[in-house]
Parts: sequence; C-alpha cells; structure tokens
Amino acid sequence: MNDEEPAGLGPEGDPGHDPEEPLPLLPGFREMALRRMAAQRRRLVTELAAERQAAGLSQTEVAARMGTSQSAVARLESGTADARASTLERYAAAIGCQITWRLQGSAATGSARGGSAAARRGDAPGDGSVSS
Repeated sequence: MNDEEPAGLGPEGDPGHDPEEPLPLLPGFREMALRRMAAQRRRLVTELAAERQAAGLSQTEVAARMGTSQSAVARLESGTADARASTLERYAAAIGCQITWRLQGSAATGSARGGSAAARRGDAPGDGSVSS
C-alpha cells in the first residue's frame, strides 16, 4: 500500500481486497464458461459452414482463399479444432462474410442494468454473429 491509498483499500480503491491475497474462485465457473464458449463457437462455425454451402463454395475453394488445406477447413467445420478468432475471421472473409463481435455483461454496455435483448434471450457474453 502507498501513502495515497486509505487503509483497507487495495489498488484502484477496491475495499477489502488485499493485493497479496488471491481472488476467490467460484467452483465450476471456469468449466461452465468453457462449455458456454464452446457451444457459441459451434453455433458460429455451423452458421459459417451453412453460408459457405449457400455460396456454392467447396471446402477446397475456401481453403485456397484462406491459404490453408482442405483438411484444415474440414477440421474447422467439424468442430474438432479450437479455432482462433483470426482463423474464423479469415474463413468468413473467404466466403464473403464478416463476423461481428460484441461484448456483453460489462457495466459500460449497460447490460448490468437490464441487458440487451440478446442477453435476455440467454446468449452468452462475447457472442459472435455472421453477416453477409
């Protein structure tokens, strides 16, 4: 603690948080968050694959546009690969789409005070959507 912080306040004026102590863990939170994110990725990848098929593009054509192999595209579409956001964005660009990312759950977005329609439907934070 420095001289400018009142006693009992940690960094950023957080009452009761000693910077030396680790933050408490919520049992099962990490696993729950990982499952939710995996489900969102699967929905996004399924939507991207449907857009590819609707555009009449083969996995081989998409792979060539992305600079990768057809088997890598097949793994991505099958859900066996944990794709990075940049890979999903390249895939979307290769099929003529764009992924729009949004953050929910932050006080800055107002979702803590009622949330957006998406949050009320049960969509999870950080959800991505595809636009053509």
